[in-house]
Amino acid sequence: MSDTLLIHFDINSPHQATWSTCNAAGELTGKISSAPLQELADQVADRHATVLLNSACLHINQLQLPTKNLQKLLKAVPYAIEEYVADDVEDLHFVIRKNKHNNTTDVVAIKKQTLQHIIDLFQSLNIIIDSIIPDALCLPASEQDNQWACLNFKDLSYLQTESANGMCYSHQLMPYLLKNKLADETLDRPEKILLFCEQENSSAFESITQDESIDKEGIELINIIYNSHPLVIFCGQYKQASSLDLLQGKFKPKRKRSGYWHHWRLTASLVAVWLVLHLGLSSVKLSNIKEENNITRAKIENIYKKSFPESSKIVNPRVQMEQKLKQLKSNSDSAGNGFIFLLAESFGTFTDNKEAITVQSVTFRNNRMDIGVDSSNLQSIENLNNKLNSNRQIKAEITSSSSEKDKVKGQIRIEGRS
Repeated sequence: MSDTLLIHFDINSPHQATWSTCNAAGELTGKISSAPLQELADQVADRHATVLLNSACLHINQLQLPTKNLQKLLKAVPYAIEEYVADDVEDLHFVIRKNKHNNTTDVVAIKKQTLQHIIDLFQSLNIIIDSIIPDALCLPASEQDNQWACLNFKDLSYLQTESANGMCYSHQLMPYLLKNKLADETLDRPEKILLFCEQENSSAFESITQDESIDKEGIELINIIYNSHPLVIFCGQYKQASSLDLLQGKFKPKRKRSGYWHHWRLTASLVAVWLVLHLGLSSVKLSNIKEENNITRAKIENIYKKSFPESSKIVNPRVQMEQKLKQLKSNSDSAGNGFIFLLAESFGTFTDNKEAITVQSVTFRNNRMDIGVDSSNLQSIENLNNKLNSNRQIKAEITSSSSEKDKVKGQIRIEGRS
């Protein structure tokens, strides 16, 4: 059996890739190469090609669902995962599997447009891929050995807590993410954590190894230096994630070829290269515009969720925001206790306030407006409360306050004077 060609691919660098060959034992059998995708065409012949996709564009999760039927799971997952993702679930492609180690369902989601773009890009260069696997699931985390794994690569870091539970974030966030996961009571606390660092950045996880809180918990930290590229780590573990291959359902590859394909291969390749050269720039610009639109939509949805946290379904945030504002305006009564009235009367006090106070939340219920604020000290919040009470139209009351590290959180209730 011929070796598998492993291709590490990042959608942020769509015309570059890193690859090597791997045998059935999970060992690299060739040198690691990083070059334009066009150079891969000669490597694919008579080999299975597997793409290890940078997981920054994926959503990986584990869900507790009441059914074991695969078809029912596929229907239930989009609704169960909706609150965790910013994108419309109808735009996402899901792959799932039942976790054999616990009573959960492993889920990987990717935007359909992104996945189709990857497939089209490889096909345009006559590179036929058999599977696309999340690289964050290719680390040696193990439920049996009760170990987690972290890996640093350039400005990214990976954290894998179980064989089917991994994530990829900015390296600067990793110490905080690790602490958060260690504090999660739903996860089994590891006995050891493997820390994989690039040789040129061997101190990448120094802040973790020097963290006394981790040391006190008796968790063994094992530093491992790797050369060149994390493919040397991924190659030994990628098969464990093969059941979460993204090429499933309508994206499953069609392997049948016409007998005349061999004769037309060179011509088709030349046409594909010509199309890439002439249309590549336009495609990249269009992709960037669409990505910017998606980011803008996500920001709008985030603002809407913060403004109206009780809303569970967001279809058109702009229209829904207008409807909510009209509803709030209609709730303003003649006694002057409506949301718009209270907001208008108190707004000037907040904007004129010279002390460092940050508004975190605003809610309105039963003709009362509750405002959550942050400040460096309690006196600032009390001063703000006094200023609000100086207004003859409204009255204010501090309903709660608490201290967290170097910050004071407070809740001020505002209502109209009778």
